[in-house]
Amino acid sequence: MALLNQTDLEAKLGRPLTTEETSAFSTINVANQTFVEKMIGSSLETATEATRYYDGGVQHLAIDPCTDVSAVKIVNTDLSLVETVDSDYYVTDPTNLTLKTMIRNRYGRFTRGMNNVGVTALFSIAGDAGVLAIVKSALLDALVSEIDNSDNIVKESIEGYSVEMAQSETRDALMSIKYLFPEVL
Repeated sequence: MALLNQTDLEAKLGRPLTTEETSAFSTINVANQTFVEKMIGSSLETATEATRYYDGGVQHLAIDPCTDVSAVKIVNTDLSLVETVDSDYYVTDPTNLTLKTMIRNRYGRFTRGMNNVGVTALFSIAGDAGVLAIVKSALLDALVSEIDNSDNIVKESIEGYSVEMAQSETRDALMSIKYLFPEVL
C-alpha cells in the first residue's frame, strides 16, 4: 500500500485526474515511494519490528531512520547473541526528536566487528507525523511536477540517434527530503 492515494493528488492539483493520468498514477506513485524508501533506508509506512546489523567499533553508531528502538545487541559473525546491551549504556539520538538516526554508547565504543551490533527497532518514519508530512508533501510535489510540466521531457537527436530525458523538476521536488536525512543521502 502506498503512502499517497489518488484523492491526495487530485486535492493538490485541484481537479480530477484524466484517464491517462489515472492509469499512470499507481505506477509512478509506487516508483517514487520506493525510490525515497531506498534513499533513506526506512519505510514510509508503518513497519513491523526488525533487526538490522551495523559495524561496531564506534561510539556514535549511525543507523537507518527508525522509531521505538527496543534492543541493541552484540552478536557473533553467525549473528548468534553475545550480549544484550543494557538500555542504561546507550542513548538514541537525536534526543528530542521521535525519529532516531544514531545510537550513542555512553561509556565508550561498541565492540569492534563487522555487522556485530544488532539494532531492533521500527525502521519506519510513520511514527513521526512531522517528518511524514514533509515527505508526503515532497512526494505530492514530485507527482504534480510530472503531471503539470509539459517541458519535463528533453529530446535530443544527433545524426539519427535520439534520446529523451526527464529534466530535474521531479528530482528537485524530492530535495526537501534530503534536508531531513542528510547523513543517509
